[in-house]
Amino acid sequence: MKKPYYNPELKEQAVRLSYQRENIKELADELGIEVQRIYKWRKAAKTATLPKPEKPITDHTLALERIRNALKEKELELEILKKAVHIFSKSDGKSMDLYPIERLCRFLK
Repeated sequence: MKKPYYNPELKEQAVRLSYQRENIKELADELGIEVQRIYKWRKAAKTATLPKPEKPITDHTLALERIRNALKEKELELEILKKAVHIFSKSDGKSMDLYPIERLCRFLK
């Protein structure tokens, strides 16, 4: 069985009338449409007309984002330094001859 086609004008009119009338079943009978179809059209019309909430971008939002990025960067630096301290504390002193502290500090900076 083929699905019936309803033009958009009929759909809009049925939705508009369904909000004006109390008994949707009577309206559906008058228009020759199933009651559930009117409810589906109402739901579709409601979701189509609702504006999507936009998140306003304020100076505070931008500042917060910059601070979060800076925090991530500092946390990464701290993690790297912790691992470096662990590596250098285990060394037997040979690496200090190979890698002068001055150069290591510049590299880690």
